[in-house]
Amino acid sequence: MRSPDLCRAASVALALALTEPAVAHAATHKFALSMMHFNVQYVAGGLQGFFSTPDPAIDLDAEQVEDSIIRQSFEPVLDLFLAHPTWGANMEMQGYMLDVMAARHPDVLDKLRTLAKAGRIEVVSFHYSDQIFLAYPREDWERSVTLDQATFAKHDVPLGKAVFCQEGQAGIGMASAMAAHGYETLVFPKNLAAYQHGDAMPLPLYRWGDVNMMSSSGFDWSSGGEDISVAFWFVDDGELLATGDIDPYIAEKFKKNPAAIAKREQELMDREANGFQIATVSAYVTAAKALVTPAEPPPLLDGTWQPNSTDGISRWLGGFGLWWVDERDNDVRSLGAMAHRELMAAETIAESSGIEAREELDGAWRLLALGQVTDATGINPFRGEVEYGIAHFTEVLRVARDVIDRGKEQAGARVRIDTGAGTVDPIDGAPAAPASIAPPFAVEVTSGDRTHEEIWSSLEEGHYVLSVNFGAGDDRSESVLFPGDAGDLVYTPGLLDAPVHVPRDAFVFDHFELALSDGLIGLASDRYVIKDQARVHVAARILPASGDVLFHDDTAPAGESSTWVFHVVMGTEKKATEVARRVNVTPELVR
Repeated sequence: MRSPDLCRAASVALALALTEPAVAHAATHKFALSMMHFNVQYVAGGLQGFFSTPDPAIDLDAEQVEDSIIRQSFEPVLDLFLAHPTWGANMEMQGYMLDVMAARHPDVLDKLRTLAKAGRIEVVSFHYSDQIFLAYPREDWERSVTLDQATFAKHDVPLGKAVFCQEGQAGIGMASAMAAHGYETLVFPKNLAAYQHGDAMPLPLYRWGDVNMMSSSGFDWSSGGEDISVAFWFVDDGELLATGDIDPYIAEKFKKNPAAIAKREQELMDREANGFQIATVSAYVTAAKALVTPAEPPPLLDGTWQPNSTDGISRWLGGFGLWWVDERDNDVRSLGAMAHRELMAAETIAESSGIEAREELDGAWRLLALGQVTDATGINPFRGEVEYGIAHFTEVLRVARDVIDRGKEQAGARVRIDTGAGTVDPIDGAPAAPASIAPPFAVEVTSGDRTHEEIWSSLEEGHYVLSVNFGAGDDRSESVLFPGDAGDLVYTPGLLDAPVHVPRDAFVFDHFELALSDGLIGLASDRYVIKDQARVHVAARILPASGDVLFHDDTAPAGESSTWVFHVVMGTEKKATEVARRVNVTPELVR
């Protein structure tokens, strides 16, 4: 333990470094930063059924896993920083974790609150649940972040201005979303940047729309007599720090490890002795802004923090993990899209009819966020985690359809609900099914030992629908390839409402996987494909030198059939965007 005088001296030095303006003489500024990513949903739904041999000591339910994460891995890190008053750090977590602490571990929440109010722990949180928000319309995240920020306010924990997300999700749409909700700096995952642009040395700070961005990679930078050295001493699952790299799945060994903590403590003490400020990201940004002009970053695509090992975002949208037999990515994610649509319709009809359903709908939005947790489809979900996602989405559907049924009692036996316009209109009869047509162009379907059938129809001039019916079989891989031209990449990034154009030759990867938050991606200057997310919600693979787009799922359940549905627009980008929004974002439903 260091002396109080030494702690006070270091505190004064840190304060001066972060508040004094840049001076003309040469200076070295050294920062040791961190991003400890804590996830109380690490094993969503708990470990029951995970182990082949039942054992009450390790067959933990959801609450027991959550309690273990908080007591064995989270609280020890808080204690470490409470013991070192000059140190700062970043801890990322979902708002749901605060609710868990408030309900069952108020003493741990008190410790976090104390550190956060002192500015020594910057608590990072961008969503209420650790959801795969890049794969769904912005409205889902808006509901989540609003609940998240309200949760922080309810528990009197200051919410940090830095942003890092579950699975390191990052994309350009986050810039405007951050600015709209008071966030200031995105920490962009170094491996996601390197996957797209190689291992170029990052600059101290980037301009990210109206906010800041920095890489999670360390660097040494010099200019005009000023030197900046940044070392990220920890960017990983926070649960691993205090347990010696043991994660919550290994229940019998997931315990506080004093030796591992002591080793980390000594490392930080050594860094401090070598002139590093053990600081928060926002404290570093404040200092950096006085020294550098933020640079423009290169083009960046939506993705996650370990793209080499997870094949980008595909591991959550069609890629398989260790327990392949349990996975059913498309089933889970398309059910989530269906739940989004029904909940949007329920909101619309409740407001139109004047029925009181606010409490029910707010509860359903919370359940939707929980169901969208990444672990329901990746990285290595076991059966319990898959069922966690399905169960939450199913309950959202039940609540939403109950509200819709009550609204229909006033509006009529059959209604058209336009969630974009906010209107509900009675209709007579069912819409006529469109007639089949000859394919406007050829697609390539692969299905292994499964049969498949392609059915094309036309809804209006230039707007077609392709249904691909896959028969039952043992092969678990299904895919549809749409041919395209090698022009600019056109897609709608997560949290944006319209497509962007990105030059394909700006990147070094050999392929990239996109989630497509509204389902849309360009094939040519006048041709676009839109996945109907309630029928097919898997990743879209793109190539640098080709405009072809491959939708693929390697987790199709054996012995079951499925139908994928795509909309194809042969016309303007504006028209394609309107269709994508009408299908996936603000749907028009007949109920």
